[in-house]
Amino acid sequence: MEKVIELIKKWFVAKERYFKSFSRNDTRVESWFKAELLVLFEQLESQQLIEGFRREISSTADTGRKQIDFMIRIKGEEHFCELKAVCISQAMGSGRNLRFYFRNNSVGLIKDFKKLDEIVAKNKWVLAFIYPKPSDSDWEGAIVSLPEDVRHWHCITSIEDYPEYLFIAIWGPQGG
Repeated sequence: MEKVIELIKKWFVAKERYFKSFSRNDTRVESWFKAELLVLFEQLESQQLIEGFRREISSTADTGRKQIDFMIRIKGEEHFCELKAVCISQAMGSGRNLRFYFRNNSVGLIKDFKKLDEIVAKNKWVLAFIYPKPSDSDWEGAIVSLPEDVRHWHCITSIEDYPEYLFIAIWGPQGG
């Protein structure tokens, strides 16, 4: 998965103009991220860097069927990925700051952590596209604010490795 993570980063960091526009217009565009990932995953599959992928798949969980944004097959293993668009610019006066997405609400990261916790799978990831990149103190504050029942999820990417217009926070469960 590490190689795929690096390719995702390279793909999206190259789209500075888009992130600056999304931030100026204070908009969450999750469908754009899904479309970009479809194009990227097709390219990676044709280059044999992944074995395949499916979008919007249903998976059985203890609480019933769950729809997962992507399943990627890498080296014979399935990786389930949830996607989150996290616009924190507040350029148009929205109240969506970083903490907004770290609350247990219908648009936050916590619901995605919990959804993936309910499915039986070894490899589970949440890809949060955060734009613009939060300050180090805002990021640390948000991490500390996570409820106890999702603290086993940890971010495997480093904020300092990203430009000011984007941070791709990729989360995986500890030990998963």
